[in-house]
Amino acid sequence: MSYLKSNDLFERIPTEEIYQRIPRPIVIADHLMTPDNLGAMIRLADNIGATEMCFLGSEADHRLGKVRRAAASSRDNIRWFFTEETDLHKIVPNGKSIVAIETTDDATCIYDTKLPEDVAFIVGSESQGIREELLKQCDMVVYIPVPGPTRSLNVSHAAAVALFEWQRQMISRSQETEVRSRKKQYKHIFFDLDRTLWDFDAAAEVAFERIYDKYHLKDLGIPSAHDFHEVYHPLNEKLWELYRENKITKDDLNRTRFLKPLEHYDIHDVELADHLSEDYVYWSPRIVRLVPGTMELLEYLKPKYHLHLITNGFQEVQHTKLSGSGMEPYFETLTVSEEINIKKPNPEIFLYALKKAGATAEESLMIGDEMAVDIDGARAAGIDQVFFNPSGQEDPGERTYEVRHLSDIKTLL
Repeated sequence: MSYLKSNDLFERIPTEEIYQRIPRPIVIADHLMTPDNLGAMIRLADNIGATEMCFLGSEADHRLGKVRRAAASSRDNIRWFFTEETDLHKIVPNGKSIVAIETTDDATCIYDTKLPEDVAFIVGSESQGIREELLKQCDMVVYIPVPGPTRSLNVSHAAAVALFEWQRQMISRSQETEVRSRKKQYKHIFFDLDRTLWDFDAAAEVAFERIYDKYHLKDLGIPSAHDFHEVYHPLNEKLWELYRENKITKDDLNRTRFLKPLEHYDIHDVELADHLSEDYVYWSPRIVRLVPGTMELLEYLKPKYHLHLITNGFQEVQHTKLSGSGMEPYFETLTVSEEINIKKPNPEIFLYALKKAGATAEESLMIGDEMAVDIDGARAAGIDQVFFNPSGQEDPGERTYEVRHLSDIKTLL
């Protein structure tokens, strides 16, 4: 982890997008006197993206040079002004709700209050707070709970807490609205199988322990089943990539994926490699290991959606996984790459699966753990996607949604 300037960070994070959906706020301060506080308020209003910073009181009462120095570059980024007007409705445009940040008998905790979208926030002076004649004009009064022994906040600190709590609520509300608008369109949910629902690696580890013991691989110089699997895994991934690209056959894959790991230990035995492959293909789909949350998610989705599977692999293996795990009744269709000799990420397999399911791309959603295989392929076929990213892979690529846990899909659907 290395230091990153805030300007560089926020260039990559489009924080201002919230204002494409809601109006920008206004910030008002009633008779602030300390130049540092005035400058801090100008900077805060600039930080939050407010349209203007209004100071109630006389400009002549303030040392504007110190205010400008405290505001730093924000003094030129935002409109700020003084006025002796006491009718807030002459300052605040029609339609904006005026929210006071103050401690009064009828104030509500800001964290328990649904703040308005179109808003003007007002804070009071350092010593007197907001004048009563102004409080009467406010639509809402909120307080900020302070747990420490000093029970009053600096005015700019209080305004910062309130403004960024408002922003948090607006972003959360916007995301909920977006999810609600999207999830109405989905009728068909397509899942990848391996490493999305079926815990492929956990099942493989157990299968390796069985073949390790059965063929006495320790006597041949292989330290452990785990060690053997660690050698096998990256070689197998490369072979599957070649298989997806139609550069090797199913038979090539089955033989080579054990022959090469054996050769790593200086064991050159084609017959043994074939036996290991046969036993692995038999055991791995019969050792039931599911990704946490799989059955709960299927149980949740089944009454609401048509569920389907699109998976690369061998038909007999994938059917065995489904029937032995109890997942089979949840799915209406199963599309295995071997049945049509087209593999993900080729969009044709997704289009084939849509036709098989009687679905359209617009009403469908694909859930999978591999960006290049599941997500890119579905997107090429015009299907929205959920990238299942349990490892927290950073900047994986373009996707409609992303979740770390299967249970998080419930918030999308």
